[in-house]
Amino acid sequence: MTGEQEDLPIDGVFIAVGEIPANQLAKNLGVELDKRGYIITDKAQKTNIPGVYAAGDITGGFNQWVIACGEGAIAALSAYEHIQMKK
Repeated sequence: MTGEQEDLPIDGVFIAVGEIPANQLAKNLGVELDKRGYIITDKAQKTNIPGVYAAGDITGGFNQWVIACGEGAIAALSAYEHIQMKK
Protein backbone atom coordinates (compact mmCIF):
# COMPACT_ATOMS: atom_id res chain seq x y z
CA MET A 1 0.00 0.00 0.00
CA THR A 2 1.83 3.02 -1.29
CA GLY A 3 -1.08 5.44 -1.21
CA GLU A 4 -0.65 6.00 -4.93
CA GLN A 5 -3.90 6.52 -6.87
CA GLU A 6 -4.63 5.72 -10.48
CA ASP A 7 -7.75 5.96 -12.65
CA LEU A 8 -8.44 2.93 -14.83
CA PRO A 9 -10.85 3.06 -17.80
CA ILE A 10 -12.96 -0.05 -17.02
CA ASP A 11 -16.58 -1.08 -17.45
CA GLY A 12 -16.92 -3.30 -14.38
CA VAL A 13 -15.24 -4.98 -11.44
CA PHE A 14 -15.70 -8.37 -9.78
CA ILE A 15 -14.55 -8.54 -6.18
CA ALA A 16 -13.31 -11.93 -4.96
CA VAL A 17 -13.41 -12.30 -1.18
CA GLY A 18 -11.45 -15.53 -1.05
CA GLU A 19 -10.35 -18.46 -3.11
CA ILE A 20 -10.26 -21.22 -0.48
CA PRO A 21 -13.64 -23.00 -0.29
CA ALA A 22 -15.21 -23.21 3.19
CA ASN A 23 -15.92 -26.93 2.89
CA GLN A 24 -15.46 -28.36 6.40
CA LEU A 25 -19.17 -29.23 6.81
CA ALA A 26 -19.17 -30.94 3.42
CA LYS A 27 -16.07 -32.93 4.39
CA ASN A 28 -17.69 -33.94 7.69
CA LEU A 29 -20.78 -35.18 5.82
CA GLY A 30 -18.71 -37.13 3.28
CA VAL A 31 -19.71 -34.96 0.33
CA GLU A 32 -17.47 -35.54 -2.69
CA LEU A 33 -15.09 -32.68 -3.44
CA ASP A 34 -12.99 -31.95 -6.51
CA LYS A 35 -9.20 -31.60 -6.34
CA ARG A 36 -9.53 -27.89 -5.50
CA GLY A 37 -11.89 -28.59 -2.57
CA TYR A 38 -15.16 -27.52 -4.22
CA ILE A 39 -18.35 -29.59 -3.90
CA ILE A 40 -19.17 -31.70 -6.95
CA THR A 41 -22.80 -31.42 -8.08
CA ASP A 42 -24.87 -32.50 -11.06
CA LYS A 43 -27.19 -30.22 -13.07
CA ALA A 44 -29.84 -30.50 -10.32
CA GLN A 45 -27.27 -29.34 -7.72
CA LYS A 46 -27.31 -32.84 -6.16
CA THR A 47 -24.20 -34.11 -4.40
CA ASN A 48 -23.13 -37.72 -4.00
CA ILE A 49 -25.22 -37.94 -0.82
CA PRO A 50 -29.00 -38.30 -1.36
CA GLY A 51 -30.86 -35.26 -0.02
CA VAL A 52 -27.75 -33.06 0.14
CA TYR A 53 -27.52 -30.20 -2.37
CA ALA A 54 -25.00 -27.42 -2.94
CA ALA A 55 -25.08 -24.08 -4.74
CA GLY A 56 -23.02 -20.97 -5.21
CA ASP A 57 -19.32 -20.35 -4.71
CA ILE A 58 -18.77 -23.66 -2.90
CA THR A 59 -19.45 -25.52 -6.16
CA GLY A 60 -16.50 -23.90 -7.92
CA GLY A 61 -18.29 -22.31 -10.85
CA PHE A 62 -18.41 -18.62 -11.66
CA ASN A 63 -18.39 -16.76 -8.35
CA GLN A 64 -21.18 -14.29 -9.08
CA TRP A 65 -24.26 -13.68 -6.94
CA VAL A 66 -26.67 -14.06 -9.85
CA ILE A 67 -25.33 -17.53 -10.62
CA ALA A 68 -25.46 -18.49 -6.94
CA CYS A 69 -29.12 -17.38 -6.85
CA GLY A 70 -29.98 -19.50 -9.87
CA GLU A 71 -28.18 -22.52 -8.47
CA GLY A 72 -29.92 -21.98 -5.13
CA ALA A 73 -33.30 -22.00 -6.87
CA ILE A 74 -32.41 -25.22 -8.70
CA ALA A 75 -31.20 -26.80 -5.44
CA ALA A 76 -34.42 -25.78 -3.66
CA LEU A 77 -36.61 -27.30 -6.39
CA SER A 78 -34.52 -30.46 -6.41
CA ALA A 79 -34.79 -30.75 -2.62
CA TYR A 80 -38.56 -30.25 -2.84
CA GLU A 81 -38.83 -33.04 -5.42
CA HIS A 82 -36.69 -35.29 -3.21
CA ILE A 83 -38.99 -34.68 -0.23
CA GLN A 84 -42.11 -35.27 -2.33
CA MET A 85 -40.74 -38.63 -3.50
CA LYS A 86 -40.22 -39.65 0.14
CA LYS A 87 -43.92 -39.13 1.02
